Amino acid sequence: MIRLLLAAALLLAPVPASAQGLSEDEVDALSACTAWSAQLREDEGGAVFTAAACASDRPDAYLLMTCSAGTIFMRYDLAAGAERSPGPGESAGVDFTIGVSTQRVAMQHEEMDGMFAARVPAAGPLVALMASGEVLRIADGAGIYPEHTFRLAGSASALKALLARCS
Repeated sequence: MIRLLLAAALLLAPVPASAQGLSEDEVDALSACTAWSAQLREDEGGAVFTAAACASDRPDAYLLMTCSAGTIFMRYDLAAGAERSPGPGESAGVDFTIGVSTQRVAMQHEEMDGMFAARVPAAGPLVALMASGEVLRIADGAGIYPEHTFRLAGSASALKALLARCS
């Protein structure tokens, strides 16, 4: 009986990340994707205040947002983990979904950094949507690229900080 209980306990115990085939760097990267940040980041023109998040299921897939004159400038690595690379100037309708609410944004691939970019109103529904809920799912409407999920922990405060500098 004791052996049976011991065997059951071992089977039900959580498996450490290293035993799941993840390196320490991968575990660190996954844990870094638990909350949004809002800080100065270096850009080609210098430091820019940026709200940022990485996908909880793929820490090298980033969503970056800057703001100027009432417009949010978004950059998203839509093709992260895809089997194909985007073509020059490729555009995609990208769905941002929280719960049952979805906002579709037309995004354009930019070869400079390999990310898709868009402009949305700072006071628009997408920003309000991203400041609510628990999980954001991002996918292109055509289903060409993989869907990624983002935790929304800290998104409201990061977006508030971004919007405060949006003049």
